[in-house]
Amino acid sequence: MIEESKNIIDKINSSRAKIYYQLNQLEEITGMSPRTLKYRMKLVKEKYSNIPSLLKRNGKAWQIHYTLIDEFLPKYNKKQSNLTNHKWETMVTWNTKDNYDINYHVQLIKEVKQELPSVNIGYVIETDGRGVSHLHAITDGFKDNIEIAVSGILKKYIACGQYRCQIEKINNYGSATSYLRKSGKITII
Repeated sequence: MIEESKNIIDKINSSRAKIYYQLNQLEEITGMSPRTLKYRMKLVKEKYSNIPSLLKRNGKAWQIHYTLIDEFLPKYNKKQSNLTNHKWETMVTWNTKDNYDINYHVQLIKEVKQELPSVNIGYVIETDGRGVSHLHAITDGFKDNIEIAVSGILKKYIACGQYRCQIEKINNYGSATSYLRKSGKITII
């Protein structure tokens, strides 16, 4: 029964994006020491031993799927946080129907920051298949406050039917930051 469930989980996970990290790459992402990461790796390899789509060995190096990064994050709050281990709370994405240049999106996110001065915001502006720019952002503010500020700024400049906005609570910090990094450097304001 257990073997059967592991096979089903492995089959489901094999359809995910194939983004893998090595243990030495997790030092920068998590802010943890190499020694601590090795101890965590011992626990992780026992836990995911029969799920090769998430954890596999390539020569002497482990290939760790991006969804397992949370297993390596610090258990306690560190004095210094980095982009990945910071306690991000909310993810924001907005797409506009018409194409606005990058500076327009930058100005909008700066106005959101003015509404929420105590909130840290990291954002990336990317272009979709239509050639239209859109914004992805992560914040350490609570979802309700972010929704109010973002919708107020967007409604101020763009008609309601001319954009889509999605604001969600973040459950996996490592995946959120790696998703933003896929299209370039994250700018923090």
